Amino acid sequence: MIGAAGYAIFSAGGDGGTTARGGLSEGAQRKSGHLKGKVLWQSRHASQDLSSYSLGGWHTTDLTVAVAPQGLVAYDSRTGRQRWQMSSPPLPGGDPSLICGVSTETGGNVGVIGFGPDDGDTVTKCKEFALIDLATGRARGQGTLPSGIGLGSKTMSAEVIDGTAVIEYDGGLTGFDLSGHQRWRLDVKAAVGDRHVVSDLLPGAGAAMVLFDGLDSDDTVTVAQVSPRDGTVAKKAPVALPSDVRSANVQFLSTRPVVLSGSSGDHGAFISLDDAFRVKATIAQTGTWGTLDMSGYSHAGHDLIHAAVSSDTLVVGTSAETVSSTRETNKIMAFDLATGRQRWATSLGPEVTSVPVAFDGDAVLAMINGTYENPPQVFRLAITDGKATPIGPAYSQDFILAPETSRMYWDGSRIFGVSLSAKTETPSAYALG
Repeated sequence: MIGAAGYAIFSAGGDGGTTARGGLSEGAQRKSGHLKGKVLWQSRHASQDLSSYSLGGWHTTDLTVAVAPQGLVAYDSRTGRQRWQMSSPPLPGGDPSLICGVSTETGGNVGVIGFGPDDGDTVTKCKEFALIDLATGRARGQGTLPSGIGLGSKTMSAEVIDGTAVIEYDGGLTGFDLSGHQRWRLDVKAAVGDRHVVSDLLPGAGAAMVLFDGLDSDDTVTVAQVSPRDGTVAKKAPVALPSDVRSANVQFLSTRPVVLSGSSGDHGAFISLDDAFRVKATIAQTGTWGTLDMSGYSHAGHDLIHAAVSSDTLVVGTSAETVSSTRETNKIMAFDLATGRQRWATSLGPEVTSVPVAFDGDAVLAMINGTYENPPQVFRLAITDGKATPIGPAYSQDFILAPETSRMYWDGSRIFGVSLSAKTETPSAYALG
């Protein structure tokens, strides 16, 4: 999740599926009750348990897992008690390694990590992988990825889809069973043409959604649906990009429905596609509404993008605007994915910024990033007009950085978070009720 990446930010979690890099699935879109402003549990920051920052993590009904370069820690989702801890696996020759890739979702209670040589706190070639059994915290299988275009990759994109670990490395795509045995390797040239590379990967509805980038052109990408069983391309289509969007900057924001995101600075767009991968609507990053926040936040290949996606609506915040020497503000906006038109805009305060969290029945949840005067607080925004209503008291000032830098998961009554921040003020994993 990763929604994921592509990954709108927040998810129903685990094997339930996502619409985006962390986006809420249709099945999880149910109206919740009120929150109580309570921290149900919180772990220590990853720097105290493992390393200086987190790469990402997973959430299931039973577990919340934080992944850092030096290992993984799993917490009981109900109590926050540590279930298991695992160090980054040794390399085939026995040398130490660092984790450099994390699947955005889990499948069959298995997640995928990528790891490579520890070259002084960095990884130059992230080409080893391990399949982690969430029940035990042990590797069910591991292996070495074949080279793609030969340049090497510092990160890895990997997903578990219908019993297959589908992994992108170095511009190529490979499938393994959950014991680590290779099932197939995609012939990229045969699939989409010469001088193309795989540039993004996310789970779709029973398929791997794959984005291809042509090395000789920067105005088009190819979207494809790939079978996790045998690597065959079931469906594909080229997508022409707006003039100010370059193919190297494009990724999936969502795969259910398919929405692309591409930005460089203040120039970019969200691109909504139909079931045949034809463009339905383009939402420019900069317009009469100002500038949308399309910035990504990631240490392991998949960006955390602050947006929430449903079947027909995109909700995203605008970039922060300075209102004083120490304070900023922004707006949360909703757009129609069929037409690209803005539906509404809402501000949660004159001196606070906020991010969308997840769809929740006939509303969308948004959370104030928080200041010392206005700590983080969750609001329900009516999907019809954006009218905002608080659904609980504010949270501790310890969580001021959490909304901006966490991948969050919403289960209808609680928010689970895994921090991507190096700041020790934010716990590496937590649950809010």
